[in-house]
Formats: sequence, structure tokens, C-alpha cells
Amino acid sequence: MKDVMKIRMVVSALVLTMGTISYGQAVPAGGSSMSSGTSGPNMPSLDGVLHYALSASEIIQLGYYSPGQVTHATILSGDIAYTAKSTVLPFNMLFAGGVILGNQAGQGTTYYSNALVSQGYVTRNWVFNISDSVSYLPQSPTTGLSGISGVGDLGAIPPIDGPSGGPAGGILSTGGNRVGNALNGSVERRLDRDTSISGTGSWSVLHFLDDGDGLDFSEVSGMVAINRHLDARSSASVDAVYSTFTYSGTTSEVGEPNIETRGINVSFQRLLSRTLSVSASIGPQWVSSSNSTLIPASTDVAATASISYQRGFTSAFLGYSRGVNGGSGVLPGALSNGFSGSLAHTYGRKWVASLNGAYARSSGLTQLSNGSSIVPTNEIYDTAYGGAQLTRRFSVHFSGYVSYGVQHQSNNYSLGAQNALDGTSQTFGIGVTYTPRSTRLGQF
Repeated sequence: MKDVMKIRMVVSALVLTMGTISYGQAVPAGGSSMSSGTSGPNMPSLDGVLHYALSASEIIQLGYYSPGQVTHATILSGDIAYTAKSTVLPFNMLFAGGVILGNQAGQGTTYYSNALVSQGYVTRNWVFNISDSVSYLPQSPTTGLSGISGVGDLGAIPPIDGPSGGPAGGILSTGGNRVGNALNGSVERRLDRDTSISGTGSWSVLHFLDDGDGLDFSEVSGMVAINRHLDARSSASVDAVYSTFTYSGTTSEVGEPNIETRGINVSFQRLLSRTLSVSASIGPQWVSSSNSTLIPASTDVAATASISYQRGFTSAFLGYSRGVNGGSGVLPGALSNGFSGSLAHTYGRKWVASLNGAYARSSGLTQLSNGSSIVPTNEIYDTAYGGAQLTRRFSVHFSGYVSYGVQHQSNNYSLGAQNALDGTSQTFGIGVTYTPRSTRLGQF
């Protein structure tokens, strides 16, 4: 059973060592990465082995393309993960992708992929890291490594923030092929035993391949932080963040204004025990734009909080974030409050149960107009999605699963964005997975 847990942790290393792309200002900043004293309870054993999995599944969708419509599709998919043993040159790689074979007239064949790569360089007083994540999706991402509901990739420990956490995620939009890319670089310098200074620069882009499917945008952001270890289990940091959002399309008769955000955050991380850790970040956020009539200057609060638990064969996570983001191709900038959670547990040697979900309330920064008057209420979207999966081992390298996913979205404005999802859809999935290099149930 120890081998099962060791292999299921391989993907975890990617999350813990990759720099997180700055998605607006709602991402925790700072942090003391140099000292192993506060590295966290979830650090995996690095095995330096390439793990991969192949899956075949059948999904049934209710209400996805139109209310009450039932469709089904066959999906052939695969996952690959690698974590190098080196602590001086840590390298991590993950790929999840597949082909969706539509079985109804007009659906056709579509593809999806999500790739993440991270390379680090660690010396006595310096830590360097560069990472890139890119996704190609036929729809807004929701659950799992790939963001595609029903393909059997729920249950990574700790939870992996895949495409749904990058520029392609957030407000759900209707079908439309899109590319999301997030490039991140960071450097940290130790000043003394407990103090370091760090800097991060990032660039991200969301691009819809067909005109009219969504609003393209790019984000450039930077951060400088001072980090301090308070004791063996606690650390804190203070950081300054700057971000710009640039839009290359229009959702109205005039071009969308560029958006700038500035902020100062105070962060705190604490290991409560060997199995439980918490973190929090909060600070003021100043928002301005190149067109103060459409998007007036404002001051708000950016914040994040999370708690993670891992003991034996159980893992759980709860998170909250608040801040400005790019609007997910639906809105030209949005202020979002989001909650997310996940739970996974292994039962004996044959069963794994996984749950995850998220809820966000996104308010557009643009003041809506009705003729010549300004409507005081901005466009607001309430978005929720979740998934559940039960996996059972058949033999050493074969397992099967059943899954269920649901997504719902509503808005407060009758003339809202035409590409925004409105209503509820459900996905039922069943499939089989082959893992030739693993005794782990599911992907790896």
C-alpha cells in the first residue's frame, strides 16, 4: 500500500514546485521557499520515473448544448507525469489530453490538451524557477487535470489547479476552441537564515480560435516580496503586485479599455501539524483603466485563504480567493469571489473516491449603460461546478471508474454576454484506465 501512495504523489510535486501564475491579484504572494522547515506536509517522494496512463470512456451529457437535450460521446485520453529526483535542478512535467468523438450529428470530433512544465535551479542562497502551462480546450474547463468532465482524471493529491485556475478558467462560456497559456518566472535570494527577497514575473493569454467565440486578452504581472520565517512552522511575507490586462477584441461598439491593478499584500503560512497546514493573504487593491467612463478607478480588497489536510490515504483542501481577473473571455475584467474544495480517499487496495467543486461570483468592472444613462449595477455571474468519481481496481494495471459532473451559471442582466453559459448541464461518465507503470488506482 506504501507503493500505491508513493506513486499517487508524483503529480503532487508538479503543483508544489511550479510557480503559480498570477491570476489577477487573487493569488497568494510571497512565501518562504528556501528553508525546508516550512516546506509543507504534502511534499512527495521524488522517484524519477515516467508514469503514464491510457483511458477510454463514454460520457452522456444532459443540457450541455441546449436545455433538455441529451448527447453522448466517446473519449480516448491519456496522462503523462514525470518528476526528476534532482534537488538542485528540479524538473516536473504533466500532460493530459485526448480526442472527443461526438456521436450526434453536428458534434464532430474535437480535441483537448493541457501541458505543464517546470524547471528550477537551487543553490545555497538562490532559487530560480521557470514554468509554462498551455491548454487547448473546446469548452470552459471545470474538473480534473484536463478540465474535461467525465474523462476519469479526478483525484490528484493534493488537488491540482489545472486549466480551470488559469486564464481559460472562471466564468463558463459556451463551446468554442480556445488556447490558454501562462508563462511564469521567479527568483529568490536568501538574505540570512530566516529572511529572503523574491521576485516573480508572469505573462498569460487567452485566445479564441474563431471570431465571436469570446474576448481575447493578455495579462502581464510582476511581484516583489520580502519573506521571513517566524519559527520552524510559520512564515510571513509582504509583497507588492502590479498587473495589466490588455484586450484584443470588442464586446461593444468601442474597444475594451486596458486595466491596471496595484496592490500590497501581507501573507502568513503555518503548519499546524504534520498533516494540516493553513495560509492566508490580504491587502488593498487599486484598479484603474484607460477609459475611466467605462471602468472607473476603484479601491478594493484582494485576499486568499486555504487549508489543506493529508493523512494516510485521505486528502482534503478548502480555498478562498478574491481579486480582479481577466474575465475569462466573457467580461472585460471582473472582480471575483471564489471558493473551492476537494476530498479524496483510498479504501483498501481496490477503491478510490474523489470529490471536488467550486463556486465563484464574478462582477464585471465595466459599468453597464442603457441608452444614455448609466446602470449602477454591473453585470454579475454566479458560477458553480463540481464532480465526483469512484474508481475500482480490476487487476495490477487496469481499473474502471464511474463519474458525475454538474455545472450551473446564471447572471443578473438580460443583455449579458452572448457566449456565456446560462443554465445547468450534467455529465455522466464511465470508463476504463490502463496504467502500465503504476500500482496506483486511476491515472498514475
